[in-house]
Amino acid sequence: MGKFSSALKEKCPRCSQGDLFAHNSHATFSKKTFQMKKYCPECGLKYEKELGYFYGSMYVSYVLNIGLFAICLLSYLFLFKEHYGWGYFATGYLLATLLLTGVIFRWSRALWLAALTKYEPGTKDLKNLELLVTEPNIGK
Repeated sequence: MGKFSSALKEKCPRCSQGDLFAHNSHATFSKKTFQMKKYCPECGLKYEKELGYFYGSMYVSYVLNIGLFAICLLSYLFLFKEHYGWGYFATGYLLATLLLTGVIFRWSRALWLAALTKYEPGTKDLKNLELLVTEPNIGK
């Protein structure tokens, strides 16, 4: 599995086995959607390398949201413009953005991490794997 596909499946970019997030929930208004693990349970990769590491994922989130806007705009222009006003487009786009907040958040973090992590499936951080035995594996 490549780094891009493992990011879309929300798996560890180094081993493609461990989950990035504590829960599989993509619900927009659920706290579980945004809980990321500290370490990969399979290879021990520390996901957040330093404080503020995922600030760069905001740029990825912005690009994903621009893509969503383009899809909504093109579908409105080619399919619905004749029948509905622009207010319906704006409402539909805002609704789509709100409903996909969890997916955009998770994919932006996964893609950011995949872009900055080398694929090394045989590598294991034994120190981090030992920490998983004594402390919970959920980030801040």
